Amino acid sequence: MPSDYSYKELYNKWDQFINGGNDTSHLRKEVADSWKRCRRLNVNPFKKPPLMDKDEIQKLISKNQLLINEVAPFINLISDITKETNFLFVLTDKYGNVLDVRGDKHVVEQAKKSNFVIGANRSESAGTNAISVTITTRKPIHIGGPEHYNVLFHQWSCAAAPIHDGNGKLIGVLTLSGHYSLKHTHTLGMVVSLAKAIENELLVKERNVEIKKNNQPSEGSYFSFEDIIGSGEGIRSAINMARVVSNSNSRIIVEGESGTGKELFVQAIHNASERRGNPFIAVNCGAIPDQLIESELFGYQEGAFTGAKKGGMAGKFELAHGGTLFLDEINSMPEDMQVKLLRVLQQNEVTRVGGSTPIPINVRVIAASNESLENLVDKSIFRRDLFYRLGIIVFQIPPLRERLEDIPELFNHLLNKISKGLNQKCPEFEPSILKYLKSYHWPGNIRELENYIERAVVLSQGKKITIEHFPYKVIEHMFLPERVELTTLEKVEKEFIIKALDVYDGNISKTSELLGITRKTLYNKMKTFNLKKTRERISL
Repeated sequence: MPSDYSYKELYNKWDQFINGGNDTSHLRKEVADSWKRCRRLNVNPFKKPPLMDKDEIQKLISKNQLLINEVAPFINLISDITKETNFLFVLTDKYGNVLDVRGDKHVVEQAKKSNFVIGANRSESAGTNAISVTITTRKPIHIGGPEHYNVLFHQWSCAAAPIHDGNGKLIGVLTLSGHYSLKHTHTLGMVVSLAKAIENELLVKERNVEIKKNNQPSEGSYFSFEDIIGSGEGIRSAINMARVVSNSNSRIIVEGESGTGKELFVQAIHNASERRGNPFIAVNCGAIPDQLIESELFGYQEGAFTGAKKGGMAGKFELAHGGTLFLDEINSMPEDMQVKLLRVLQQNEVTRVGGSTPIPINVRVIAASNESLENLVDKSIFRRDLFYRLGIIVFQIPPLRERLEDIPELFNHLLNKISKGLNQKCPEFEPSILKYLKSYHWPGNIRELENYIERAVVLSQGKKITIEHFPYKVIEHMFLPERVELTTLEKVEKEFIIKALDVYDGNISKTSELLGITRKTLYNKMKTFNLKKTRERISL
C-alpha cells in the first residue's frame, strides 16, 4: 500500500474510480493499468470470485503436480514462518488458479470468506491483485488494501513473485498474504528468494528429463557423496553408512528432520549403485492428495476415472523400473495406501488403477521420513509389517543443530551456489555472522539456512552481507538470559543494551532501532549505566 496515502484516502480514491471517476494518479502504473482493464472487462468489484467444482480441482491438481511437488519441500519452512507472522502462503498456476493455501487456521478461515481457497481464480477477472499483476507483468509486486480492485480483497496485503521454468516461461506464482496492516519491507524479498529457489530445483529436474530424452544415463536432481558438505563426526558417520549400503539392493529408510538433506543422500546412494544408469524417480507422499496417490504410484488404465488420459498412464513404480524409487515423507502415507504398497513390495508387481493385469517391476525402494517410523509404529500410526518390509536398513541424518561445526563450510558453499544461481557476484560478508548462525537452533535445518542466505543475498543488493539481512529470530535468542534468576529490571535493561551494541558493533542508529527507542534515549541510558567504554567504540 503506498506510504503517501492513508487507508481512508486510498479507499475514497477507489470509491471514486468504481463510480465512474478516472483518477489513478495515486497508483503505480502497473496497478493503474490493471484497474482500467478491470473496468473495460466489467469486473464486478463487489462479487466473490467463482470456485471450481471437485472434478475440476482434481484435474487442476493433477495437471500441476510437478510444480506442487517442487514447492512441497519449502512448505514446512514457509508454514513455520506464516504461523509466526499470521501470513498466508498461496501457490497458483500461470493462470492464477489457486493450487495450495497454507497458514494459521484462523487466517485460512478468514481467506475463505473471499473464496481465497484451492480452486479459486486470482487472475484479473477477479479484480486487480498481486497475483494477477505478477501474471501480467512477469515481475514481483506487493499490493495492499484499496489498491485491490475488488472490495473483498481490501483487507489483504499480498506480496507475489513469478515462478519460471528453465526457458524463462511463467508456470506459477508464489504469494504471501496477510492483513493489510502487516506489510513489511522484507516480505517481498522473502517471496522472491523462495521463488528463485524453486526455479533452481525445477531447472535441475528439467536437465534430468533432457538427459533421458537424449538416451544418456540418468544422473538422479546430479548429487554424489562428494556434494554432501560437512566434516563433523555426525555427518561423516551418516555418509559412511550410506556409502556402504549403496552397493546392495536392500531397501532403505532414511530418517531425518525436514531440511536435513534426505533426498541428497538418496540421490548419492542411487548414483553410487549399479542402478545409476537407470531412472531415479522421486515422489513426495506428503504433497499428493490422498485421492491421487494410488494412481501416481501405480498408474491407471484408460477410462479409470473422470479426466483419465487416453491410453492411461504409467505410475512411478513403472517409470522407475530398473532404477530407484524414492518415497519421501512416507510417514504421511494414508493407512489404506500402506496396505497396497506392502502388497507391491511383497509381490514385486503393480496393477494399474482400473486394470486387472499385474505388471512385473524391478525397483529399489528407498523411503524417507521426518519422524521416527519405529515410534509411529508403536503409536499404531504406521504399519509394523510395512516398516519391516521397507526398513532392511535404517539410518539417521543429524539435524543442523547437532553439527554446528559444519556451519562455516555450509555457509560459504551455499553463498557461492546461491550467488551463481542468481547470476550475481558472490558478496562479502561480516565474519561475525557465523557466530550468530552457530548459536541459532535451526528448526528448518539446512533448507532454512539456504533460504536465509538467499534472502540475505537478495536484500543486500550486491553490498556486504550483515546480520541485518537475516531475520530477527536468528539473533533474538542472544538477548535471552542463559538461566532464569531473580534480578532487577535495571540490570536486565543494561544487559540488553550491551548485547544490542555488540550485535551492531556500537552503531547507535541501528541499536536504538532494534531496541525500539530513540537515539537520545539510548545515549541517556548509556550515561546512566556508565557505558563510557562501550560508547568510545561507537561508529556514528
